[in-house]
Amino acid sequence: MPIAAFALLLTASLAQPAEPVGEPKPIVVQGQRDREKQIRDFIRELTPARSNGQLGRFELKVCPAVVGLSARQNAHIAARMRRVAQAAGLPLAKPGCDANVILIVTNDKAELIRRLAKERADYFPSAHNSYDFGALKDPARPVAAWQIKDIRGADGKDLQQDGSGTMAGVANAYVRKSIEAGSRIRPATRIHFLASIVVVQADALPGLTTTQLADYAAMRAFVRTDPSKLGAAAGNSILSAIDAPMGAPVPLTLTAWDLGFLKAYYATGLNSYARSQRTEMGGLMAHELDDGDSEKGQ
Repeated sequence: MPIAAFALLLTASLAQPAEPVGEPKPIVVQGQRDREKQIRDFIRELTPARSNGQLGRFELKVCPAVVGLSARQNAHIAARMRRVAQAAGLPLAKPGCDANVILIVTNDKAELIRRLAKERADYFPSAHNSYDFGALKDPARPVAAWQIKDIRGADGKDLQQDGSGTMAGVANAYVRKSIEAGSRIRPATRIHFLASIVVVQADALPGLTTTQLADYAAMRAFVRTDPSKLGAAAGNSILSAIDAPMGAPVPLTLTAWDLGFLKAYYATGLNSYARSQRTEMGGLMAHELDDGDSEKGQ
């Protein structure tokens, strides 16, 4: 059963956030000074990978779907997430596609994740036996988000798995066959996302519009991000929308920093280590923010 359909069976009696008023807001806000350090910090805080690790991304076409709210709200949020994906340069599937980016709103996040783990373990990373389900179900965290990842070769071809257990004594180890020489500068394989799932506790949404929820979910789904890691730059991101204290000012939409981050993330080279990707992202994001300021100044 497709994940969107299965998740719908698990959601009931859900609170609904406020609907947006009028047309969606443009995806821009004013930038700030001292950008070079701020950009470095922003990127580092939102890319939790070791320097010699890799930053995975969607290479498959993304297909957002939303369950748990009214049909109108589900459709609005999914459409908004598609807009963000298109603006950020992600590969985008046509309407009617099989969903691989799922936003679920539920009254009981912990119970939904528990049932998913029990009944559909394939909705979690393949190494889910060691996956931190406790953190996902933590009631102090109103949102849980994760990506289902796979590995492919530097040439973009999918790797095969050795089911015999003869490769280094590990069952289902990935096997890479290539005539290319190895390199310490560029990895021989790369991580890509098969799917992304975001689960939101309904009682964390009062006061937010569906546009804010859609943009928040896009930032959690398209990149492996953790809002709790954001320091002083939190105010520059829609990722502050859910965890901010009631009444605190939060962005009305995806910010210029968010969009610049997404664009830079998906524009970097595919076959690089995290440290190189972050460096490349810094230049791309700075250029994107400067272009935005130039357009506003005209």
